[in-house]
Amino acid sequence: MFILVEGGVHIPWDSPAAIALIAAAILFFIGFIFQERRAQEPMMPFSIWKEQSIFIANIVSLTTGVMLIGISSFLPAFVQGVMERSPTVAGFTLTTMSIGWPIAATAAGRLLLKIGYYKTSLIGGFSLIIGSIFFVTMGADSGPLWAAAGSFFVGAGMGLTSTSFIVSIQSTVEWKQRGIATAANMFMRNLGSTLGAALLGGILNSSIKQYLENKDHTKADIDVVNMLLDEKKRSELSGPLRETLQSALTFSLHWVYIGVLSFAVISLLLILFLPKKD
Repeated sequence: MFILVEGGVHIPWDSPAAIALIAAAILFFIGFIFQERRAQEPMMPFSIWKEQSIFIANIVSLTTGVMLIGISSFLPAFVQGVMERSPTVAGFTLTTMSIGWPIAATAAGRLLLKIGYYKTSLIGGFSLIIGSIFFVTMGADSGPLWAAAGSFFVGAGMGLTSTSFIVSIQSTVEWKQRGIATAANMFMRNLGSTLGAALLGGILNSSIKQYLENKDHTKADIDVVNMLLDEKKRSELSGPLRETLQSALTFSLHWVYIGVLSFAVISLLLILFLPKKD
């Protein structure tokens, strides 16, 4: 996580520190696999990953976890810093995700009985892409309702896919493995959120740094951009500086949302490989 956030910003990618951190991450990951394979009661039994439905569901949970943290962490920054709206309005744009999720999860229960988990997951995958497109096309003049609509569609996609995956996983394994198989799926989503916070945060930091460095007339840095999130501090900025910082934030968050859309597309493509027999 550390190298994903700081790489290319405060730590050059080709520096000894970056190489050492990447090597350590790979080494400890290999050690984790070795330990789990020899443990009598492993936390992550790799045998369940041999089932195609479980493998796909877990990888999609990883990618949707990246999307989830990308929207939850960076949408308020766009609404407050670029649209210049209050924290309450920024919170509203995220609340719609919490509304769409349970509604879609409830609907998924009926859809699973009628069309099966494959088609239900597919609908969820398309909903994730629709919501991501809202964010990619969002600008300063789009308004909070545009952001809220994107959040709603992403929430609906999460509700449809997560419910379908749980049913699919639990119907694939034996009774005694249902708990650990379900927990593994939840773990992959949490892992996705963890990696997503670092990866997308790194994209944001490096994009802001790149944008500001290309502006020869400004001496602002990444930390100054945070002033946009506070109404009082934002009002203290000069007009040209505020516009520059908002442009930098818009440019950077646009790349973050392109990343979110990329993971939505990956999620849909992976869902296509789910077994079609329900």
